[in-house]
Amino acid sequence: MNQWSVDAAQELMPGVWSISDLLSPDEIDHLLKSIHDQTEWQDVDLQIGRGRKQIPWRPEGIVDWLWSKFNTLDFSRFAVRFRTVMIWRDTAGYTINTHTDNNRVHAAMQIYISASHQNLGTWFDPDIEIPFVQNTGYFMHNRDRPAH
Repeated sequence: MNQWSVDAAQELMPGVWSISDLLSPDEIDHLLKSIHDQTEWQDVDLQIGRGRKQIPWRPEGIVDWLWSKFNTLDFSRFAVRFRTVMIWRDTAGYTINTHTDNNRVHAAMQIYISASHQNLGTWFDPDIEIPFVQNTGYFMHNRDRPAH
């Protein structure tokens, strides 16, 4: 994981930053292989039946591995400390309307791991697009509850 990627995150609007190149090529390869080999996927809490799945945490599993890497990064410039990491997969047909995250979410970061996909990504009001490009994504502080 690259601390310089966190340090270089570009603010797009209050509480939302773009981030790129967080993971090394070897980390991307390891994640992609582990995700491909993963057989146990669970519904994401509060999104049951909508098509978003997550890999459950297991000691020495891929989520634990990712957390051990992620937890070395310094997010103090954003005044947050992450408590968890999740690996999600959106299955065919998954969509979500523009929404704000609930109060359980203090901050979120989403990094696209798989190959780039046209017409996919995350949009923040007003018209700020985070395109689905491998090893890019966003950091969002939820204090201002940005719609996305």
